[in-house]
Amino acid sequence: MPRITHSALFALALALPLAALAEPVASDHLEAELVAETSALAVDADNWLALRIKPEDGWHVYWRNPGDSGLPTGIDWQLPPDLSTGELQWPYPQLTRLGDIVNYGYGEETLLPVLLHVGSSTQGERFEIKGKAHWLVCKDVCIPGSAQLSLTLPRAQDDAPAIDPKWRDAFAKARKQLPQPAPADWSVHFAAQNDDFSLGISGAHLSAGGAIEFFPYASDLLNHSAPPRLANQAEHGLRLSQKLSDAFVKAPEQVDGVLVVHDGDATKAWELHATPGSVTPVPLSAARPTAIAMAEVPAPRGGLPLILLFAVLGGLILNLMPCVFPMLSIKAISVLEGRGKVPRVQRGHALAYTSGVMLTFAGLAGLLLLLRSSGEAVGWGFQLQQPAFVAGLAYLFFAMGLSMSGVVNFGTRLMGVGQSLTTDSGFRGSFFTGVLAVAVASPCTAPFMGTALGYALAQPAAIAIAVFLALGLGLALPFLLIGFFPRLGAFLPRPGAWMETFKQLMAFPLYLTVIGLLWVLGGLTDRDGMTIAMLGLTLIALALWLWHRQGWFATTIKAASVVLAIALLAAPQIRLHAAGSATDARAASAAAAHEPWSEQKVADLRAQGKTVFVNFTADWCITCKVNERVALASSAVTQAFAADDVTWLEGDWTRNDPAITQLLTQFGRSGVPLYLVYVKGGEPKVLPQLLTPGIVIDALK
Repeated sequence: MPRITHSALFALALALPLAALAEPVASDHLEAELVAETSALAVDADNWLALRIKPEDGWHVYWRNPGDSGLPTGIDWQLPPDLSTGELQWPYPQLTRLGDIVNYGYGEETLLPVLLHVGSSTQGERFEIKGKAHWLVCKDVCIPGSAQLSLTLPRAQDDAPAIDPKWRDAFAKARKQLPQPAPADWSVHFAAQNDDFSLGISGAHLSAGGAIEFFPYASDLLNHSAPPRLANQAEHGLRLSQKLSDAFVKAPEQVDGVLVVHDGDATKAWELHATPGSVTPVPLSAARPTAIAMAEVPAPRGGLPLILLFAVLGGLILNLMPCVFPMLSIKAISVLEGRGKVPRVQRGHALAYTSGVMLTFAGLAGLLLLLRSSGEAVGWGFQLQQPAFVAGLAYLFFAMGLSMSGVVNFGTRLMGVGQSLTTDSGFRGSFFTGVLAVAVASPCTAPFMGTALGYALAQPAAIAIAVFLALGLGLALPFLLIGFFPRLGAFLPRPGAWMETFKQLMAFPLYLTVIGLLWVLGGLTDRDGMTIAMLGLTLIALALWLWHRQGWFATTIKAASVVLAIALLAAPQIRLHAAGSATDARAASAAAAHEPWSEQKVADLRAQGKTVFVNFTADWCITCKVNERVALASSAVTQAFAADDVTWLEGDWTRNDPAITQLLTQFGRSGVPLYLVYVKGGEPKVLPQLLTPGIVIDALK
């Protein structure tokens, strides 16, 4: 037994120096090391090594073509005699955007594989492989780095050394992300003309349901920040067009790059070698965002001044939309009661209301831009896709309605209801009335708003905020004018005892708003979610009924009711219900009239030469519902659809749907409604946001 033990220990001592020896190097915001797929190196054979790069969360390194800025990662080898390496192999990259700068790289642990050939005449039982790696790691700043890396591996005793279990999965993942040779039946050509690059792949039958990206190897070929335009049809294959780079000089003899297709959870990448040929450019109307980046939206000919004018007009018209009426009724009361009062105070209230409107617009814009920059696919009205927010808004309007009905008198200070315009304390009420006006305006869009919002969300933050502020100015403009031009108030009736009755009457639009919010909540959740919200409304009513009652018991019940009502907003029932669930009664009942939208379904119908009408809508979009009842449900439109064999597809944006958000961005919109008509499979026509039966019927011609 001692002899066996000594032999085992001796064998172990010999084996230890032969194991792979490598330590990762930690640098600024990045970790790097050399790794091997096998635990030993086969002689007279190719072996797989890799440069492993792991940036910190939020940081990234660069692909072989870094895009608009950056430097590719690389390594300078220092190898023993009779050992040689090939080129680094590159898994397909991720696209990142910082303002107008677009880069290609990696934001997570990545292996860059490389083949190491060990010659037959190599001597020795161990091999020390060295190399100096260099990189540029970036976040909002960029830090160049380098490190001397080394790896020691033993000589394999046979031709098939064992796979190192530590790196088995990492190599498998990297190999899966390496672009594969294009299929033999693909014919790949390119054309560069009129400031446009176009790539055509005949014979490619690719899914149209996911994002398609092309990453060229040459950094001076494409304008990386310009939106790609795609045409993916079964009979013609794939065409992709994008603006040429400002640094582009002359078309090369061959364009090499990687085509990446994301289809659900599956992603495939092919290496393309395109030769010059005839490729029809994809129209500008087909511009679409990539998987991560947001497409640019071209400005109208008038540029930013015209967009700002559209924004002011859109905000002004927004006052006429039904979703804003409840808040306007509250503001109308304060204006009527302030008729004939001190002009200075009237101007103060007008400015307070305008400030509430514009600051809330700016806050929503900032949050929306922040979410988009982090990769979230959101648009105008995104807050009404959150069940807890909808339920909380229902609480607020219910409490305001009870206040206006006379159940409790707390609204004079908080919401500007029945406030005295001769006291400075009422300015806060005007401000919060403006805040709520924006909150309820978000389900609506008005003419001119779509162009302004779509343009704003594709611009730098400063321009986007300016457009949103112009929208706010338009919404507040009527009350701002009345405040600064008292003579306009001469057309208003004089205040009197009738005002109390009018105030109580104006509570009923608020109650109708609560019903509408509960209906939206039911679409986002289910009946349990609606029931929980109605329980919360009951608790709010109890607290307000006890509002002026004194004593420890009443105070305790009031506080407990309010706390419990707020706590119900976090209940499991107040959460997004799974899209497509069997409990979604609205979707089930609507299925008979139209079909769900998908890019693949549109592509299939267009390939068949069908006329397609697409309605992008949401339960909380009042403009959408009015259009559906006034225009789309009319007998004239129904007959026209039947006569022309029109297929009606509906994209439901009640819940957040990134695919719909991307398509809205593609057409320069930030929210619904959006109506598209493809006549006999042709290019899409974009209809106005306010429909009539005649507009829809004319679009079919």
